[in-house]
Amino acid sequence: MPNGGHICCEYCTYNRQEPGLCDVFGVNTSPRLLCRSFRKPGQSHTESRKEWPIVENLRPGVVYEIDNEIISAGSLRPAYKIVSIAGVETD
Repeated sequence: MPNGGHICCEYCTYNRQEPGLCDVFGVNTSPRLLCRSFRKPGQSHTESRKEWPIVENLRPGVVYEIDNEIISAGSLRPAYKIVSIAGVETD
């Protein structure tokens, strides 16, 4: 199940100008993509980073693919595997 749709560009406030298209990067939105600008409707950037600390670790100007299918051993919480799709190495 790709990400469950709770933290991805399909649910970001930067998906307004044209449905299905990111206002920041111009890429097609997806339940598998995420960038540092992510925030839900009604959220500030600060509130988004508090709810989703992983957003703080993303590099500006890079769109990432989220793999939410990997589950941590002994935990029901998803472990995110962040992979750059813009050719930038992540730490």
